Amino acid sequence: MVALIEDQIHRFLIEQEEERCRALEAEYKKNGETKGKKVKRKTIRKPWARPNKYALCQEIDLLFMVDEYDYELFDKTFQRYCSARGILHVTGEPGSRKWEYMADYTKTKSDYLADPCFQFAQEFDGKRYRYTSEDMETSWKIVRLGRAKLQDGWELYLRESSDQK
Repeated sequence: MVALIEDQIHRFLIEQEEERCRALEAEYKKNGETKGKKVKRKTIRKPWARPNKYALCQEIDLLFMVDEYDYELFDKTFQRYCSARGILHVTGEPGSRKWEYMADYTKTKSDYLADPCFQFAQEFDGKRYRYTSEDMETSWKIVRLGRAKLQDGWELYLRESSDQK
């Protein structure tokens, strides 16, 4: 089981603050007057918690901080739950390449960018447009966001399932 998304978000922000402080301390090291000086770390509070037991996260910027998943997209009951909650559309058509990337969250950005299926738009008037690197980056962000939304839904699905027992 992976960490709850609110804990993943919190951990991401703590790590970001730590990186900021390490970078400043590296700069301080270069200067004789500030060498050895430590940067005061900011206290990072959880930026988001569910406002109620079954609320989905609607903050896109926060969902991008989620990077651990354990949802089971092939679970038909979970699919129905996601459909009812308005999440399932992020997966694309069942069996499609997009669906595969959503279902198999071990597939990486490199896998995605190298996949010829995602490098071209659908054929129109006998021509296929090749996506730019910016298009591909945006498309990958959509996959990451979709995975985070599915993970959010999975947490709620499991919670609701256990509450009903």
